[in-house]
Amino acid sequence: MRAKLMIVSAIALLFAGCAGMEKSIIHTVDENTFFVEVEDFDLTNAKVLDLEGAGGEKAVVLQDETSKAQATIKLSKGSYEISVYGLAPSYDEDAFNVTVGGNEQQRMWIESPEEILPTLEYVALTQEADGPCDIVITYIEPNVELDRVEFKHVQ
Repeated sequence: MRAKLMIVSAIALLFAGCAGMEKSIIHTVDENTFFVEVEDFDLTNAKVLDLEGAGGEKAVVLQDETSKAQATIKLSKGSYEISVYGLAPSYDEDAFNVTVGGNEQQRMWIESPEEILPTLEYVALTQEADGPCDIVITYIEPNVELDRVEFKHVQ
């Protein structure tokens, strides 16, 4: 009985340690640029689909007004320009909301349909200290295929 209890306790501790481990979702482009794949976010009412040419060959489609993609990353102090890459099937299916750090929600869109492109504008973010940074993408229009969120350190 005592041996079983010790084994169960050891297994519980092992799983507790694994639960605290953070999966690295940051991909480095160069010394000033990195990105996070949207399929690695925590997804609510979203569908992951295959998309040739996308990072990881995957994209995320938010299904309706209840949908969101959310992640928290560790970000170094500094100023950043943040773009979202994706594919818009048409000019009526190209917009979504993005909130990064403490910034207000910003409407963004992909300029040209049928090609994986960054958003026309970027979100400017000043991270005051090294630490967590939340990224939340929410639904505005259907069928937008979200690929990745790119951070460019500008200062």
